[in-house]
Amino acid sequence: MKTTPGVLCLVLLAFGLSEVLCNPFKVLEDLHREPPPPAPKSDARAVREEWIEQQLDNFDEYNNATFQMRYLANDEFYQPGGPLFIYVGGEWSVSPGWILGGHMFDMAREMNGYMFYTEHRYYGQTRPTEDLSFANLQYLHVNQALADLAHFIRTMKQEIPGASSSGVILVGGSYSATMVTWFRQRYPELVNGAWSSSAPLFAQADFVEYFETVGQSIRIVGGDACYNAIEGAFLEMERLVEIGDFETLSNKMYLSPPLTNNPDDIMYFFNSLSGLLAGVVQYHWPGDIERSCEVIMSGETDIDGFAEYTRQRYGGSWSSNYASFVDYYRYTGWTSGIMRQWLFQTCNEYGWYQTSGSPDQPFGSSFPIEFYYQWCHDIYDESFYNESINYNIYVTNLDHNGMYPVITNVYSTHGQLDPWRPMGVQANVNSFAPVVVIPGASHCMDLYSISPGDSPEMLASKQRTTSLVRQWLMIF
Repeated sequence: MKTTPGVLCLVLLAFGLSEVLCNPFKVLEDLHREPPPPAPKSDARAVREEWIEQQLDNFDEYNNATFQMRYLANDEFYQPGGPLFIYVGGEWSVSPGWILGGHMFDMAREMNGYMFYTEHRYYGQTRPTEDLSFANLQYLHVNQALADLAHFIRTMKQEIPGASSSGVILVGGSYSATMVTWFRQRYPELVNGAWSSSAPLFAQADFVEYFETVGQSIRIVGGDACYNAIEGAFLEMERLVEIGDFETLSNKMYLSPPLTNNPDDIMYFFNSLSGLLAGVVQYHWPGDIERSCEVIMSGETDIDGFAEYTRQRYGGSWSSNYASFVDYYRYTGWTSGIMRQWLFQTCNEYGWYQTSGSPDQPFGSSFPIEFYYQWCHDIYDESFYNESINYNIYVTNLDHNGMYPVITNVYSTHGQLDPWRPMGVQANVNSFAPVVVIPGASHCMDLYSISPGDSPEMLASKQRTTSLVRQWLMIF
């Protein structure tokens, strides 16, 4: 029986062997992983796994179907009447770490709070439907997830002894920060306030600012020489494609099978390579970008240095076969992966396609917005096409007010280096919804506990978070 690369990836992933052929898929999923959990400060036995019944469709009174939503709970510091701290899950599987450590944990300990970590419908072990078919994915929408959260809050306040009058604080990072901002806008009566770390709020198809910021961050941390080496490597790779020298390019970049004159494979090739550095910058911790730059600048030529970096990251040879990518994400069964669900949300709600559409970045010009529209069409359904995707994005901004959310009691924080920052608010929304951009910080970097390594600006922001939470809860 002939085994296609897409099927082989599924087999490899089932055995945990994703380091070669499947690595481009893994790199994409890593961009949407749970923010790396903090070091635990408490015994893992303090965390309980629980389930709550939710409506499959919160907006259709004639649909009585339900599902079980998973959440984690830690009540070790709770005293009746104490606040409820809810870390909201995004496009990932929730794990105990964020209610065993981090700055929210510290605040809950200080304020006698009850901690929760809610799992988003369709992610992790929260599986509302029998599979991920296009028809079943229609119930995957942020508005449904926000309604799930509203039901969760109401239920916890009713069922937990002494919690009926407790204040509620939401905390979110990345997409879940988007959610807590929008929740405070849509259900202000249910929460006292929200801390929103690294939230993109403006839906946009051609997200050229992402790689612009990746490039700027590489210049800031890694220096001009590193930026120029990356740019030189991509220019040389594009030159080899232009003259049709696929053999040289494939040999240099460890491609197996070799690249051919297939436009889809070529776009996927450049998209996959740009993603290697996207993840490093997005979750940069001191030393990460510097180490990448050290390898990239180690070659005799720019392309040699980037090829060595690619070899190290992909663990050897790799494939840029677009058909395998499509086959992999067309699979409708439940797996531990999250990208079939998240890509659906981008087609149906947000866009946020990280393209090469700007000249002000070092990754060339070979993965334009049209390539991402094609993803939606090829992976899901013919109802997704350029105009329909952009209409969905328009509706999202209309529904949630884009860069102009109508909110109070939301503290929005961003890292200067974070490629998602341009899609979030950059200045105070109003006097009751402050915003700060933390110099030198990356995506969700402020969610961790106060530490001696914090910059003065990072320390000030964390202290301000605690002060605002106390103010919202009227704890003085």
